[in-house]
Amino acid sequence: MLGFGDVERFDRRTSFGQTITPWPLGGFYKASNKRKYRDPWTPVLVFSPADKRSLYLGTQYVMKTVDGGLHWQQISPDLTGALKGASDEGKLTTENAEQRGYGVVFTIAPSPLKADEIWAGSDTGRINVTTDGGKTWRDVTPPELSPWSKISLIEASHFDPATAYAAVDRHRLGDRKPYLYITHDYGKSWKLSVDGIAPTHFLRAVREDPKQRNLLFAGTEFGIYVSFDGGDHWQSLQQNLPMSSVRDMTIHGSDLVVATHGRSFWILDDIAPLRQAAEVNATKPYLYTPPMTVRVDNDAFLGTPLPPEEPQANNPPDGAIVDYYLGSDASKVTLQVLDDKGHIVRHLSNADKPIIKRPLLPIAERWFPKPQTLMTSAGEHRFIWDLSSGGSGTDVEGDDIDASSIPPGPRVPPGTYTLRLTIDGTSMERPVQVTMDPRSPATTQVLDRQFELGGSIYRETLASRKAMAELESVENQLNELKSKNKDADLHRELLSALTKLESIKNGNDENSSIPANHIGLADANTGLGVALRVVESGDRTAPAQAIFIFNQMKTAATAQIAAWQHFKASDLSGVNAALQRAHQAPLQIAAIEEEVHYAMTR
Repeated sequence: MLGFGDVERFDRRTSFGQTITPWPLGGFYKASNKRKYRDPWTPVLVFSPADKRSLYLGTQYVMKTVDGGLHWQQISPDLTGALKGASDEGKLTTENAEQRGYGVVFTIAPSPLKADEIWAGSDTGRINVTTDGGKTWRDVTPPELSPWSKISLIEASHFDPATAYAAVDRHRLGDRKPYLYITHDYGKSWKLSVDGIAPTHFLRAVREDPKQRNLLFAGTEFGIYVSFDGGDHWQSLQQNLPMSSVRDMTIHGSDLVVATHGRSFWILDDIAPLRQAAEVNATKPYLYTPPMTVRVDNDAFLGTPLPPEEPQANNPPDGAIVDYYLGSDASKVTLQVLDDKGHIVRHLSNADKPIIKRPLLPIAERWFPKPQTLMTSAGEHRFIWDLSSGGSGTDVEGDDIDASSIPPGPRVPPGTYTLRLTIDGTSMERPVQVTMDPRSPATTQVLDRQFELGGSIYRETLASRKAMAELESVENQLNELKSKNKDADLHRELLSALTKLESIKNGNDENSSIPANHIGLADANTGLGVALRVVESGDRTAPAQAIFIFNQMKTAATAQIAAWQHFKASDLSGVNAALQRAHQAPLQIAAIEEEVHYAMTR
C-alpha cells in the first residue's frame, strides 16, 4: 500500500511486484473531491479474517477484490455523507466539506465470525454496517457524534457477531477527550466506555484479544491501555513504552505488537498473564498457563558485540516462559518439569546458586543472559526454562547429589510437558507445549534419538564430574597437609596417595593412541563434555565421531571412577591411619562432600 490509494502487490517468494490500484489515473494531483476514488495519505487496506481471499480498500466506498487486485468491485454506496451534485461554489467550510465530498472511509472491520458482516467508519464521523456482504448497509452512527468525528478504527468482535468497538478521534475539532464506543446489538445502541483513560488521551485504535473474551487494548495519542472487563474499566499498560501515539495494535500468537507514530514497532512478549488476570486471587499464589514454546536451534557463539551506543532491542526469551504470582513473600519456591510419563526432567529451586563464572570468550559480558532465579517476593515474576533437562529427574550412580547442584542437561525434544510450581508446600501445575522450529528439517525420531543419546552422555558426565570433584577436594587437602607436616612416615604416605591420585586424574603421559582405560579422569570428563556439546550442537543425527568419543571416554571414565572408588576404600584409610599416628585429625568425608557440592556448581 502506498499513499492516497495506490496499491502494490508484492510477492515475497520472488520479490516481484505489480500495481493493482483500482484507478491509477492521476489521483495525487487532483483535488481530493475530484478523484474517482478518494483516499487519505494512509488508506485502509485489510483482508477478511473469515474469508482469506477477500481484500478490502477504503475510498469513499468500500472496495473489494478476490483475485489479488486484478478486478475491484464497489460494494457500498458513498459512506462519507457526500451529496451527489453538491455545489462547489462559495467558501469551503467544515460544515459543507462533508457534502462536497472531502471525506473517506477511514476504517474497515470485516467480522472474523461472519464473512458477510463488514463494519465501515469514515473520517466524517459515520459508522455503517452490512450483514449481507455489501448488498445493503445501515447507518448506525452514535447519535451524539457530530460531523468530522473521525472513526479512527473499528474492531469487530471475535466472540459475538453483534459486538463491535469503535475508537473515535475528535482532536481536529479541538476536542481531546477519549471516545470509545461499544455495541452489542449491531449498532442499534452504543455505550461510551472510557473509565480509567486520561481525559486528554484521545483514541487512535482499539483491539480485542482473539483468545480471551473481554480483554481489550486501547491505543491513544499518549500510550496504551488495557481492559479486563470488556471496556467497563481501563488501566495503563504503558510499562517501559515511551510516551508516543499508538496508531494500531495486533496480537500475534501470544505477543502484543504495537505500532507507534514514527514507524516504530514495540512488542510485549507473552500476554498470557493478561489473558488470565481475572483468575488471579490477590492473596494467593498463581501459576499462569504458558504459551506454546518454540524449540530453536541457536548457535552457541553469539558473535561480535555491537557497541553499547548502537540501537538494539532484546530478542524474545529463548525457552518456555513461566509466569507466576505470589500474594505474599515466600520462603521456598521450586519448579519441576515433568514429561508425558510423569518423570521429572528438570528441578529448580530458589536455593540454586546461579552460575556466574565462565571461560574467557571474545564476547562482551552484557551479551550473556543474566542468571535465572526463582523469586520469592510478593508480586508478579517471570522465569525462563531454557528447555534443558537435569535436576532430580536424572539418576546419578553413587551417593545422591542435591538437585540444585546438578548442571543442566540436554534440551528436551518437542512434546507436552507439565510445569509444577511449589510455593511453601503448595503445588500448582500447568501444561506447556514445546514445538519444533518450523524452519528445522529435523524429524521427531531424530530429536528423540538425540535426546536419548544426550541423556546417556549427560549421566556419564555427572558421574565423572562427581568423582572428579571428590578427587580434587581430597587432592587439595593432601597437598595442604604435605606442605605443613614434616613427619617422614606421614610424608611418605601422603606422597604415595598423591601419586595414585595423579595417575587416576591425569593417566599416563602418552599419546592419545593409548588404550582408553589409560586416559585420566580429567581428560575423560572433558571428552564427555565435548561429546555432549557436539551431539547438542544441531538438530540433526549425531556425528559418528561424537559417538566414538563418547564410547572411548565412557570406558576411560568407568575405569578411573572404579580406581577412585578403590582409592577411597583402601588408600584413604591408610592416609587417615598415618594421620592418627602423627596425632593429626583424619580427613572427614562430610567436609569432602561440602567441597564436592561447591565444585559441582562451578
